[in-house]
Amino acid sequence: MSAAGTPRRFAAFGNRNFRLFFIGQTISSVGSWAQTLAVAWLVLDITNRSDQLGIAVALQFLPMLLLGAQAGVVADRIDNRTLLIATSTVSGLLALSFGVVLAAGHVTIWWVYALATMLGLVLAVERPTMQAILFQLVGPQMLSNAVAANGTIAAASRLIGPAIAGALIATVGVPVCFYLNAASYLVVIAALLALRTHELVIRPLAGRAKGKLREGFAYVRSHPDVARPLLVMAVVGTVALNFGTTFPSIVHFGFHLGPGSVGTVMSVSAIGSILGGVYIAGRQPDPHRTLTIVLVGFGTGLIALSLMPGYWWFVAMSIPMGFASAAFQSVNTVAVQRATEPAMQGRVMALHQMAWFGSTPIGAVLMGWVIRISSPRVPFALGGLSALVCAVALVGRRRQR
Repeated sequence: MSAAGTPRRFAAFGNRNFRLFFIGQTISSVGSWAQTLAVAWLVLDITNRSDQLGIAVALQFLPMLLLGAQAGVVADRIDNRTLLIATSTVSGLLALSFGVVLAAGHVTIWWVYALATMLGLVLAVERPTMQAILFQLVGPQMLSNAVAANGTIAAASRLIGPAIAGALIATVGVPVCFYLNAASYLVVIAALLALRTHELVIRPLAGRAKGKLREGFAYVRSHPDVARPLLVMAVVGTVALNFGTTFPSIVHFGFHLGPGSVGTVMSVSAIGSILGGVYIAGRQPDPHRTLTIVLVGFGTGLIALSLMPGYWWFVAMSIPMGFASAAFQSVNTVAVQRATEPAMQGRVMALHQMAWFGSTPIGAVLMGWVIRISSPRVPFALGGLSALVCAVALVGRRRQR
């Protein structure tokens, strides 16, 4: 702890269980990002249409929107470690199976849609479980630090995964990306099995009585400090957080470059995301003031990104935008978790993941359509405006209080 009583920037890594979890999830996430770029490029190669890419991205996150709340009930009923081992096993088998089918030359766009849907079903259960287990790994005192540090996983893996995928696609082909992802799940399963269960913080599990789902919604409605960041995430997630669609589209249609260039810009933007996550990890963010500040930064970064005149200007601007994006996502998650009781973590975090990733089916299709009828720059401008509107709304709410 610092002299001010806040956790030091890397305090969560002093916990052995958190270190194992972090390492396993980072390696797995590298494989997932490699597969994500492979899927995006495969869709554009097959169809040459941004709206079809939007549909593929939407299908992966549609189960989160439709089933996320029920998945939160599951996360509150079943031991989170056991549940994550099961979801990682299924995800690895799906990646391996699709790689084999792709290598055999039988893949059409419908195969891609089927893969995205099946991965989405697993993701709907996995995401709230991953958030809920953080409390068990480090306890309430280090929770904010662990959430921010855990948020750097996606950023760090995005720095490596797309670059690896771009090189693999250009040299040995797309199927290898799926094999790489399948192998990465072996590491995360090993890390979960190695956790010391007696050191996990006990989190009360919900029983099988009826009404647990309604209880979760009622809890959010009665706690404005929980509901407010959930609403912000739903709006920003729908309009702004569609990088799986917008980044490949602007590189392909705006700058007329290949998969290696997509991997480069996604990797470089991750540098900013890592810095943003590390910065937030050393702070105790205020749920209102800090969230407003990071929203302004994120909105400004997105609008600036839409105005970049060339590819390398776009790549350079993606660094500060990545910083602001990671800061927003971490602060928003911390605000929700700090305001939520331990027994409700699974259900509330499922609703948070619904707001975050469940908004993607709507946003990905919408932004894919916007790109098709206008320009690949427009979604970045719209996303920036949505973040700034949310910041203004938070300021107005604070003044009203």
